[in-house]
Amino acid sequence: MSDLEPTVNQDARITLREITAENVNALLTLSAKEHQKQLVASHAISIAQPHFRPEAWFRAIYADDTPVGFVMLYDAHLGEHPPQNEYYEVWRFMIDARYQGRGFGRRAMELVIAHVKTRPNAKALFLGHRREPGYAGGFYQKLGFEYTGNAEEGGDVEMRLVF
Repeated sequence: MSDLEPTVNQDARITLREITAENVNALLTLSAKEHQKQLVASHAISIAQPHFRPEAWFRAIYADDTPVGFVMLYDAHLGEHPPQNEYYEVWRFMIDARYQGRGFGRRAMELVIAHVKTRPNAKALFLGHRREPGYAGGFYQKLGFEYTGNAEEGGDVEMRLVF
């Protein structure tokens, strides 16, 4: 960590904040670990996409006043058309390499889960991940997610947390 980077206490308060003109540049500097980079989309792409997908809900993950990550959900209730089903999915979730291993990801995902539980008729939260070095399956299993047996053509395996 360079002298210019903020020191973030492991016990920092984790919050999910809207992405604004004031904090977007700081978010664009966040990055996954080198071996994880092929597993996640860039923040620039992730921040741009929801502007064209009304069903996307996205937030910056903060530890106290330091941005440490990014999350994006699919929420059919935010879309232009009434949902055919009550489906919620984590589309993106990333904690910056400098801040991994401090419990920030777990605490942020707990906030995401709590948010989804407040949404109309929420019964489950889905996500997908790759089974490659650096994959997050064990992380999600500790939060209660279970494998569904479904896999996407691109190699992602599906997990679900039932409420």
